[in-house]
Amino acid sequence: MDRTVALVVAVAIGGVLATQAPLNSALARTVGGVQASVVALGISFVALLALALLAGGLSGIGRLGEAPLHVAVGGGLIGALYVGSIVWTVRALGAGGLTAATIAGQLALAVVIDHFGWLGVARSPITAAKVFGIALLALGTWFVVRD
Repeated sequence: MDRTVALVVAVAIGGVLATQAPLNSALARTVGGVQASVVALGISFVALLALALLAGGLSGIGRLGEAPLHVAVGGGLIGALYVGSIVWTVRALGAGGLTAATIAGQLALAVVIDHFGWLGVARSPITAAKVFGIALLALGTWFVVRD
Protein backbone atom coordinates (compact mmCIF):
# COMPACT_ATOMS: atom_id res chain seq x y z
CA MET A 1 0.00 0.00 0.00
CA ASP A 2 1.24 3.48 -0.84
CA ARG A 3 2.42 5.44 2.26
CA THR A 4 0.07 8.35 1.54
CA VAL A 5 -2.93 6.06 1.20
CA ALA A 6 -1.86 4.20 4.35
CA LEU A 7 -1.61 7.49 6.24
CA VAL A 8 -5.06 8.62 5.13
CA VAL A 9 -6.58 5.25 6.04
CA ALA A 10 -4.83 5.21 9.45
CA VAL A 11 -6.00 8.74 10.29
CA ALA A 12 -9.56 7.95 9.22
CA ILE A 13 -9.67 4.72 11.22
CA GLY A 14 -8.07 6.52 14.15
CA GLY A 15 -10.83 9.12 14.06
CA VAL A 16 -13.53 6.46 14.01
CA LEU A 17 -11.72 4.57 16.79
CA ALA A 18 -12.43 7.51 19.11
CA THR A 19 -16.08 6.40 19.10
CA GLN A 20 -15.36 2.80 20.14
CA ALA A 21 -14.93 3.38 23.88
CA PRO A 22 -18.00 5.61 24.34
CA LEU A 23 -20.13 3.19 22.31
CA ASN A 24 -18.90 0.15 24.25
CA SER A 25 -19.28 1.99 27.56
CA ALA A 26 -22.86 2.93 26.69
CA LEU A 27 -23.58 -0.71 25.84
CA ALA A 28 -21.95 -1.74 29.13
CA ARG A 29 -24.52 0.30 31.03
CA THR A 30 -27.16 -1.98 29.54
CA VAL A 31 -25.53 -5.41 29.40
CA GLY A 32 -22.50 -5.12 31.75
CA GLY A 33 -18.85 -4.21 31.13
CA VAL A 34 -17.26 -7.51 30.21
CA GLN A 35 -20.44 -8.55 28.41
CA ALA A 36 -20.31 -5.41 26.26
CA SER A 37 -16.74 -6.30 25.36
CA VAL A 38 -17.83 -9.82 24.42
CA VAL A 39 -20.54 -8.38 22.15
CA ALA A 40 -18.09 -5.92 20.57
CA LEU A 41 -15.45 -8.55 19.93
CA GLY A 42 -18.08 -11.01 18.69
CA ILE A 43 -19.23 -8.47 16.13
CA SER A 44 -15.60 -7.80 15.23
CA PHE A 45 -15.08 -11.52 14.70
CA VAL A 46 -18.10 -11.85 12.41
CA ALA A 47 -17.07 -8.76 10.41
CA LEU A 48 -13.50 -9.99 10.00
CA LEU A 49 -14.68 -13.49 9.11
CA ALA A 50 -16.82 -12.02 6.33
CA LEU A 51 -13.91 -9.86 5.14
CA ALA A 52 -11.56 -12.85 5.12
CA LEU A 53 -14.03 -14.90 3.11
CA LEU A 54 -14.41 -12.07 0.60
CA ALA A 55 -10.63 -11.64 0.41
CA GLY A 56 -9.83 -15.23 -0.48
CA GLY A 57 -10.86 -17.50 2.34
CA LEU A 58 -9.47 -18.95 5.52
CA SER A 59 -6.94 -21.46 4.23
CA GLY A 60 -4.00 -19.65 5.88
CA ILE A 61 -5.46 -20.33 9.32
CA GLY A 62 -4.44 -23.95 8.84
CA ARG A 63 -0.82 -22.80 9.27
CA LEU A 64 -1.48 -21.15 12.64
CA GLY A 65 0.54 -23.82 14.43
CA GLU A 66 3.65 -22.73 12.52
CA ALA A 67 3.63 -19.36 14.30
CA PRO A 68 5.27 -18.93 17.71
CA LEU A 69 2.69 -18.99 20.51
CA HIS A 70 3.26 -15.34 21.47
CA VAL A 71 2.63 -14.32 17.86
CA ALA A 72 -0.43 -16.57 17.49
CA VAL A 73 -2.22 -15.31 20.60
CA GLY A 74 -0.59 -11.99 21.52
CA GLY A 75 -2.55 -9.66 19.27
CA GLY A 76 -5.87 -11.20 20.23
CA LEU A 77 -5.12 -11.05 23.95
CA ILE A 78 -3.97 -7.43 23.71
CA GLY A 79 -7.13 -6.58 21.75
CA ALA A 80 -9.27 -8.24 24.40
CA LEU A 81 -7.42 -6.37 27.17
CA TYR A 82 -7.93 -3.05 25.41
CA VAL A 83 -11.57 -3.58 24.50
CA GLY A 84 -12.25 -5.03 27.94
CA SER A 85 -10.74 -2.03 29.71
CA ILE A 86 -12.16 0.86 27.70
CA VAL A 87 -15.71 0.39 28.97
CA TRP A 88 -14.48 1.70 32.33
CA THR A 89 -11.47 3.89 31.52
CA VAL A 90 -13.48 6.09 29.15
CA ARG A 91 -15.83 6.98 32.01
CA ALA A 92 -12.94 8.27 34.10
CA LEU A 93 -10.88 9.89 31.35
CA GLY A 94 -13.45 10.80 28.68
CA ALA A 95 -13.00 9.88 25.04
CA GLY A 96 -10.26 12.48 24.55
CA GLY A 97 -8.32 11.52 27.66
CA LEU A 98 -8.54 7.81 26.92
CA THR A 99 -7.44 8.37 23.34
CA ALA A 100 -4.54 10.61 24.40
CA ALA A 101 -3.34 8.17 27.06
CA THR A 102 -3.68 5.19 24.72
CA ILE A 103 -1.75 6.89 21.93
CA ALA A 104 0.96 8.07 24.35
CA GLY A 105 1.45 4.53 25.62
CA GLN A 106 1.38 3.10 22.11
CA LEU A 107 3.94 5.54 20.78
CA ALA A 108 6.33 5.15 23.70
CA LEU A 109 6.39 1.36 23.41
CA ALA A 110 6.35 1.44 19.59
CA VAL A 111 9.53 3.52 19.51
CA VAL A 112 11.23 0.99 21.80
CA ILE A 113 9.99 -1.90 19.62
CA ASP A 114 11.35 -0.12 16.53
CA HIS A 115 14.66 0.63 18.24
CA PHE A 116 15.34 -3.01 19.09
CA GLY A 117 13.62 -4.49 16.03
CA TRP A 118 11.35 -6.58 18.23
CA LEU A 119 8.43 -8.58 16.81
CA GLY A 120 9.91 -8.62 13.32
CA VAL A 121 9.82 -4.88 12.60
CA ALA A 122 12.71 -3.10 10.91
CA ARG A 123 15.13 -1.50 13.37
CA SER A 124 14.87 2.26 13.66
CA PRO A 125 17.05 3.80 16.37
CA ILE A 126 15.65 6.06 19.05
CA THR A 127 16.72 9.61 18.25
CA ALA A 128 16.53 12.89 20.11
CA ALA A 129 13.74 13.95 17.74
CA LYS A 130 11.70 10.86 18.63
CA VAL A 131 12.24 11.41 22.35
CA PHE A 132 11.17 15.05 21.89
CA GLY A 133 8.05 13.91 20.02
CA ILE A 134 7.17 11.47 22.81
CA ALA A 135 7.72 14.22 25.40
CA LEU A 136 5.41 16.56 23.46
CA LEU A 137 2.77 13.84 23.26
CA ALA A 138 3.13 13.17 27.00
CA LEU A 139 2.69 16.88 27.69
CA GLY A 140 -0.35 17.00 25.41
CA THR A 141 -1.79 13.97 27.18
CA TRP A 142 -1.31 15.68 30.54
CA PHE A 143 -3.14 18.77 29.26
CA VAL A 144 -6.05 16.63 28.04
CA VAL A 145 -6.46 14.56 31.23
CA ARG A 146 -5.46 17.04 33.93
CA ASP A 147 -8.90 18.23 34.93
